[in-house]
Amino acid sequence: MNTNKETETKTRTIQNVVHHVKITDFIGNKVWFGGAVAGYIWGESTYGVSQMIGEVRGWGAIQNLFKNKDGSIDFKKAEDFQDGLGAWIADAIQQKLEKERTQ
Repeated sequence: MNTNKETETKTRTIQNVVHHVKITDFIGNKVWFGGAVAGYIWGESTYGVSQMIGEVRGWGAIQNLFKNKDGSIDFKKAEDFQDGLGAWIADAIQQKLEKERTQ
């Protein structure tokens, strides 16, 4: 059976150091989603300095998930979903940071 290596779903190991700089040093010690601040994902260094590390995009696709029967959009539900998605991604990054610390 032939398999396409590019489309296989499997866990990959991502190196923490790229060109002598640790990814975890850039992200910091803590990650959170600032939903009220344009959907940004933030990292915080050991010195308390905040750095934007990502942004939740896809508003057009997200709002189309919450169409009412009359074709209008339930924007509150769409906003809540986008905030939930951002928090979920930030939590996943935080878990990865914690795992890296224990290795």
